[in-house]
Amino acid sequence: MYAKSPSPKIKAIDKDNAKNPAYLQLSQIIKNMIARGVFQPGAKLPSEAAIGKRYGLSTMTVRQAIRVVVEQGLLRRIQGSGTYVTTPAWTQASFTWDGLMELLTDRKNTALTIVKASIMEAGPKAAESLRLTKNGKVIHLIRLVSHRDKPFLLNEAMLKFNPQTPIVEAELELSSLSGLFTGEGSHYIKKTSLRVEPALLSAAEAAQLRASETEPAFKISYIFYDYRDRPLGLGWFLTPKKYITLSTKIGLWDQ
Repeated sequence: MYAKSPSPKIKAIDKDNAKNPAYLQLSQIIKNMIARGVFQPGAKLPSEAAIGKRYGLSTMTVRQAIRVVVEQGLLRRIQGSGTYVTTPAWTQASFTWDGLMELLTDRKNTALTIVKASIMEAGPKAAESLRLTKNGKVIHLIRLVSHRDKPFLLNEAMLKFNPQTPIVEAELELSSLSGLFTGEGSHYIKKTSLRVEPALLSAAEAAQLRASETEPAFKISYIFYDYRDRPLGLGWFLTPKKYITLSTKIGLWDQ
């Protein structure tokens, strides 16, 4: 059913925002309305045409926004009936990177060093993950992030080799790394998958991070995609455990 609270003020959508397309803005609006109880579990969303008219968007844009929220498990479509709000799945949780983010966002005292940058043929696993043809090329990067001259994050990345795209230049900046954790991304990245697991540092990795081989560490693997859902790059981070505290809120929150 619908909540009995008064309808919220319509939030304007910036159609000229290249970094945050209209459909992503609308998906966030829908999620916030669900979180505030404007649309309660079991409620049927207005038609795509009605939503489009309300926000001045095309039906296709509305459909894209709804698909995002469906993929996140907050909505479900019933063929021939409509789109309905689901009960929040408490098994799904979003974690924040306390500690690590404090260092990455302190831009004044944080520096990125390129340890290695080369063009190479992708190995079988990288070629499969990046959907490369046989003998496909990748840009191989090894980067070290330091805070007040103390290294805390080692990154190895492989990017699809295409000198005509801005990805190479952008990936050499610190913001490209912090964006993977903040979700801010960039104008060419639509989404990123992250996997966190415990790891042991090799002698070389421990030396670069000025850490002990016996010190607990985390390995954070990732793949990021463009707005056509094509994989653009993959890689992993290594950081001593002391720099990461994962925290979350369970359930559906307004923000």
